[in-house]
Amino acid sequence: MAGVPQISTDLKKWIDATFHAYLPKVKKLRTLFAEQKVDPTQITNVYTKMSQSYAESTGYSGYSDTVMSLADGAQARIDDFGTEDGTSTQVTKAIGFRIDRKLLNSAMPFQQEYVARHSLELLNSIENSVNGTLATDMSSNAATTVTVTGGTWATTGDPVSDINNAKNSFIKVSGGIPADFCAIHPDDYTQLANDYRFQSTLYSKGSSVLDQGVLTPKPLGLDWVVDTALTAGTSYIGKKGMFGRLLISEDYKVYEKDEGIAGKTYSAAFSFVDQYPLPYYLLKLTGI
Repeated sequence: MAGVPQISTDLKKWIDATFHAYLPKVKKLRTLFAEQKVDPTQITNVYTKMSQSYAESTGYSGYSDTVMSLADGAQARIDDFGTEDGTSTQVTKAIGFRIDRKLLNSAMPFQQEYVARHSLELLNSIENSVNGTLATDMSSNAATTVTVTGGTWATTGDPVSDINNAKNSFIKVSGGIPADFCAIHPDDYTQLANDYRFQSTLYSKGSSVLDQGVLTPKPLGLDWVVDTALTAGTSYIGKKGMFGRLLISEDYKVYEKDEGIAGKTYSAAFSFVDQYPLPYYLLKLTGI
């Protein structure tokens, strides 16, 4: 094997480079949040979230008093902001793997591919876990829930009608701001993708479907985030970057440990806090 370079026994930089290259391709649900990197020592788990009452004529309101007709010389009634304390928890997701000494000392270049593949699997596992946590927290923090009518999409329901009704509900509860995304489980997305109204103009009802075609870039005017971290039968419609924020206190870090004759271990960690200061920009759609 003369002339074939030996794989480096210090692979931390190689794993870091793999993370850097593939992270934008694997993260899904958390792209909907306003991300911010913060000093972990500066994080507070208590934050202020807005709390409002809802009326269709006014949308959400954070004041208990209504608008009054003001007489000359009179002063308007004064009220406090509609806020409440919210609490959050810093979460760390981590996983690791061992490379035994036989692989570390191998002179075969394909061992680097092994390291890259396992690094990508590790990254994807952590991202799936992060998104699962976010999906659970989104469910409990959504300010409004809408249930579909007419049955589930797989039976007698009308998926396009339900999405349009949810978009309309969002506009009303947000005070006139339109939603720009829908986060959905792939099983539910399939029901929509099979509907000709969801597809591009290359398709038409009653005609032969093309062997291969593309969906319109933003079906029903929304960006679609399809993620298995969500629960089938439930989706979320909202405004990107406005309903919640993701405070990243420890971006992906790789830790290396020498275990002597056993080889080396490589562990990766990711720490974050998710908070929902404006939950009325998030609507939960159930019963799909």
